[in-house]
Amino acid sequence: MRTRTRPARWSPGTPAGATSWWVRSIPGWHAAFAAFVLIAAVVLVLSHDPRRAGAAAALAAVVLAYALLGVPGARARDRRARAYLGVEVVALGAALACAPELDFLLFMAFPQAWFFTDSRREGCAWTAATAVAGLVGLSAGHGRSAETLDVAVSMLVSVAFTCTLGLWISRVVAQSAERAELIAELESTRSELAAAHHQAGVATERARLAADIHDTLAQGFTGIVLLAQTAAAAAEEPTRGQLSVIEDAARAGLAQARTLVAALSPVELEGPGALAGALHRLAERVSRESGVDVGVVVTGADPAALPKAQQVVLLRAAQEALGNVRKHAGARSAHVVLRTDGTTATLEVRDDGVGIAPADVSGASGFGLAGMRRRVEEAGGVFEVAGAPGSGTRLRIAVPWGPAETDA
Repeated sequence: MRTRTRPARWSPGTPAGATSWWVRSIPGWHAAFAAFVLIAAVVLVLSHDPRRAGAAAALAAVVLAYALLGVPGARARDRRARAYLGVEVVALGAALACAPELDFLLFMAFPQAWFFTDSRREGCAWTAATAVAGLVGLSAGHGRSAETLDVAVSMLVSVAFTCTLGLWISRVVAQSAERAELIAELESTRSELAAAHHQAGVATERARLAADIHDTLAQGFTGIVLLAQTAAAAAEEPTRGQLSVIEDAARAGLAQARTLVAALSPVELEGPGALAGALHRLAERVSRESGVDVGVVVTGADPAALPKAQQVVLLRAAQEALGNVRKHAGARSAHVVLRTDGTTATLEVRDDGVGIAPADVSGASGFGLAGMRRRVEEAGGVFEVAGAPGSGTRLRIAVPWGPAETDA
């Protein structure tokens, strides 16, 4: 059963927010900062206040801190962002003390208290710090205690409004991030269900084909073999030879039908040692039906711990390889070796038969090798086949242990 992990509460600096809406808004914040700084520079140029040099120095400090700390901190969400806020708060207070007409810079400073922080608590704290710096700076700049109360009220309203807006935006983006995660999980689940339905349909069709071949072709060839044997017992010598040819052809067809049934039958991979047991049963059946001495060796970690999809790939490859040994190799013996080490499962099938032509080795196009290669590569594995006429054939596949999700 799939479980859904509820995302952590969103804040402007959390990774989920930083990778989506908040990061996409960074160019807009840079543009707004540049616009406010440009306006402030124009105001200072037009001002005749002798203290404007101090305000210009404080503004330059803010710009330098933004370039060195704010810009990289906006994406990295590290301590550089807080360092920039510290410089901004102090420099902004100094700038307002020298040039109170720059009070419009507070419209830039208050939102940045939320943009450069990682939690709602930090956002509120830096908003309050910005308000205190603005209050101190404006009170010192005006030099009149009568205006301090007005400034304090204005700052209190600004703090309340900024915190309310910041908390509301944080909640909206948190809900958007959660909905996006839910949509992604639904799409993933739908894909998994589609894959599972597809696999179930493929398995059902394979089982139906196996049953049809067993009940029609295999039974028909068996009947031909029996009829040929019965007729040969009562026939004259010339006719007996012809019936023997018919019997041999029927036996070859029966072997082909049994190979198809074995390849298409549902895979029994349940219980401890299921894959190893299935390989031993496959080897016994091939030995019994073809006379080829087939040995199986399983070493390493328990192959039953492999994901089911990987076990199916290995067993199907063994079926296909031994089917080729029975039909084409003319071998006296074959060896199946399965090695597992917890990260990779390797299956090797060797025989002492007639070997394989170089063209079939390079293209892997004959004897069902193309389908085997495709199945292995779809599982993220590696497919190799080597051999030469008269020296047998060696087939090797290696599949990764694979995550549990591959069970679908």
